[in-house]
Amino acid sequence: MYNQGPFATWVPKPLMLLLIIFMLPPLAVVSGVYTTNITDISGALGVYADYIAAANNAGTIGMGLALSIIMRVKVRFRSKEILVGTSIIVALLLLMNGTTDNPHVLIFGSLLIGFFKMFGLMEMILPVLFILSPQGERGRFYSLFYPIIIVVSQVTGYLFADLIANTSYQAPYLLMAALMLGVAALGLIFQHNQRFARKMPLYQVDWLSLLLLATSAMAFNYGLSFMRQQGWFQAAYVPLSLAAGVVFLALTVIRQRFLKRKLIQFDLFFKREHVWHSLVLLLFVGIYLASSGIYVQYSMGVLGYSNLINAQLNLWMIPGILLAGVVAFFGFKNNLNLKFVVLLGFFAFFLHSACLYFLIQPQLNIEYLYFPMFLKGLGMGLLFIVVWYYAAVNMTPEQSLGITAILLMVRTFFATALASALFGWANYAGQWQSLSDLAGTLDAGVMAGSGLYQTLQLNALMASSKVVLGCLCLLFFPIALFVLTHHYGQFNYRRVVFFRKMIRGNSLRGYRFARA
Repeated sequence: MYNQGPFATWVPKPLMLLLIIFMLPPLAVVSGVYTTNITDISGALGVYADYIAAANNAGTIGMGLALSIIMRVKVRFRSKEILVGTSIIVALLLLMNGTTDNPHVLIFGSLLIGFFKMFGLMEMILPVLFILSPQGERGRFYSLFYPIIIVVSQVTGYLFADLIANTSYQAPYLLMAALMLGVAALGLIFQHNQRFARKMPLYQVDWLSLLLLATSAMAFNYGLSFMRQQGWFQAAYVPLSLAAGVVFLALTVIRQRFLKRKLIQFDLFFKREHVWHSLVLLLFVGIYLASSGIYVQYSMGVLGYSNLINAQLNLWMIPGILLAGVVAFFGFKNNLNLKFVVLLGFFAFFLHSACLYFLIQPQLNIEYLYFPMFLKGLGMGLLFIVVWYYAAVNMTPEQSLGITAILLMVRTFFATALASALFGWANYAGQWQSLSDLAGTLDAGVMAGSGLYQTLQLNALMASSKVVLGCLCLLFFPIALFVLTHHYGQFNYRRVVFFRKMIRGNSLRGYRFARA
C-alpha cells in the first residue's frame, strides 16, 4: 500500500516536518535566472538584458510543460526516484548555467531547470497539502501555501543580491547546486521506495504535443523578448518567430482534439466560463507585475539604487503578502464572494501605481517607497490565491494540471513579457517626446557647456514613467467593470427574479431578496 507521505515509515513525524522545511524552499526557489540580479548577470556576460529575460521566461515555460505530464510521471516512477533524480539533474544544470558565457546555453539550461524542478517540487507539495489542509480544502491550502512560497522567494532574492554584491554572479548557482545535492542526499536516506499507483508506461505520454507546445512557447519567448531590441516588426526574425508560435500552438490544439489521452484539454477554455475568465484576469495580473520594470528603471537611473537596495525594498512586500493570506483565509472560511477579493487585489495594484505616479521625483527618500511595496505585495498575494482557486473550480486533477500549465505560462511569461515590451516602447517614446518638446526652447551651445542634457534626460525618463503609470491607473476602471459583471460561481437567481418583477411593476409579496 502506498504511503501518502514521501518518507519511510521509520522516520518520526517531527523529523518528517523538519525534512520538509529543509527540502521545500530550495526546490521552490531554484531557477536558471534570479530576477533581482538580471543586470548583474547581463553585465558579467557582456550581453543584452533581453537574453537574461528570455532565460527567465524559459524557466517558466519549463515549469508549465512539466505540469502537463507531472501526474503521469509520478505514477511511472517511485517518489525517491523522482526527487533524487531531478535534484541531481537540476544541480548539474545549475553548474552549467553558472559557468557558461553563452547566453543561449543559459536560456536552454533555464528551460530544463524549470522543467525538472517541478517534479521534485510536487513531491514536497503533496505532503504540505495534507499538513496545511487535512480535509483537502483548496481555499485553506492556497491561503497558507502561496504566501509562504512568495515570502521565501522575496527573502531568497534579497540574500542572493547580497551574495552577488559581495562575491560574483556565479555564487547563487554554486550555492543552489550544493543545496540541490543536499536535497538529493536527504531523499536518498529518508524516502520510501513505494509507488504511487500501478506503473504507467511512458509511451502513453503525448511527447509530440509536448514538443509542439514547447516550440510554440519558445518561439513566442524569442519574439516578445527581443522585439524591442531588434526594432519591433522591422527585424527579420521577430515576425517569423511570433507567426511560428501561433502555428505551433494551433497544431497543438488540433492534435489534442483527436487524441484519446489528451495532454491538455483546450476545449475547457470554451466550455468552462471560469477558465477563460481566470485567463483574462491573469493577463491583467501579468500587466501589473510587468510595471516593476518602470520602477527599476527609475530607481537605478534616477535615484541611483543598486540591485541590493531594490531587493531590500522588495522585502516590504512581505507584510502585504501575509495580510493577503489572512484576508483570503477568512474570506474562504466565511464564504465571502470572490468578486470582492479580486477587486480588492486589483485596487491594491491601482494604489501601488498611483503612489509611484505621485512619488516619482529627482530626489526621494527610500522610506516613501515602503507603502507602495506593501500594496504591491497585498495585490499580488490576493490575486495569486483567489484567481488560481477560481480557475480550478469543479475540475479533476488531470484537467486542473493541464489548465494550470497554460495559465502559468500566460501569467508569468506571456502577459509579463508582452507588457514589458509595450512599457519599454512607451517609456522610450515618451522620453524622446519630452526631449523633443524641450529642444526648441534651449540653445545647443548652452546645453553642451553646462551638462544640462543629462538633467533633461532624467526629467524625460521621469515624465515618461508617469505617463505609463497613469495609464496603469486608468486600466483599473475597465478591469473593475469586468470583475463586477461576473458572478464567480455565486449567481443569485432569486435576485434576478426580484429585479425583473420590480421593473415590471409586479407584486413582490412572498419573495425573499437574499438566499435562504
